[in-house]
Amino acid sequence: MICVEGNALGSQSLLLCESLRQFGGAYADCEIWAISPRPEHPVTPAVEHALQTLGVRVVTLPLNTTGSAYGSINRIVAGAWAERHMTTPYVGILDTDTLFIRPPTFVEAGAGVRPVDHKGTATAGVDDPKDVYWGEICDLGGIPLDRLPLLRTTCCKTAIRASYNGGFLIARRSLGILAHTDKIFFETYRRDLRPTPSATQIFASCGQAGPEAASWWGSSQAALSAAISAKTDDILIYDNAYNIPLHIFSETRQRLFSLRPSFPFDPGDAVLVHYHYLAAQKHRTRFLKTLKQIHCPPNVAKWISQRCSELDWPIAG
Repeated sequence: MICVEGNALGSQSLLLCESLRQFGGAYADCEIWAISPRPEHPVTPAVEHALQTLGVRVVTLPLNTTGSAYGSINRIVAGAWAERHMTTPYVGILDTDTLFIRPPTFVEAGAGVRPVDHKGTATAGVDDPKDVYWGEICDLGGIPLDRLPLLRTTCCKTAIRASYNGGFLIARRSLGILAHTDKIFFETYRRDLRPTPSATQIFASCGQAGPEAASWWGSSQAALSAAISAKTDDILIYDNAYNIPLHIFSETRQRLFSLRPSFPFDPGDAVLVHYHYLAAQKHRTRFLKTLKQIHCPPNVAKWISQRCSELDWPIAG
């Protein structure tokens, strides 16, 4: 399941779905649902037609009527809806600004996840200023704070209480993880419980997000993390080949090398890349260079370059 709207998410969704159809191996023909949950940002007819041509089920419903600029609410409400209406044993949720460059291997577990890239709004433990916030999140999830397992972030390797990346999730549908995420998040929304109330700006894949989105940034992942631990102990952390934060490795070749000691990664294993804003024309050269650095198969890199030039990328920044 992905979210799609009449903005940059349209082109992102096409690139992702096309990559799965072409390079998804055993999953190339799997069922895909693209959900458009905000009435004020309807998917364009052209994108809807293109998705349907790929065999994607496009669902347009007013699921997110909050009016909030925090776009991750889309993923929460769409995920909860999909969990109720899909019939498959598992539901996979991906951010639209991801794409497959090799066939994935998915494994049965209660939940399959990736850690967050950086500490951000996560907590490192009892002496961390964010620990109080996470305690409240866990209370709403019906679990003690120490039920969250300890892990390390993807890039900076900081030890934190589990905070899982919201852009990659494989969940056993019968567990109700996504419904519980929805319940936790909207209780925090009702209480105005923001992880960083004073935040002023976040740069996301669709450009600059203002203070409203910035103040909520990380809250959807907190709700998801608490919901997962409330529903299952069978949590599989996928390896570094999945949900690769490609923008972090695109800054310079020296930056890439400097991160390698703290980010064990065999470029030949890369499966799913999370490119964020790199498809925008002003960043595309870096995008293609970084794909080469992670040993993206040449035919796949050529295809990505061609499709990026053909799609519309209304991305700020």
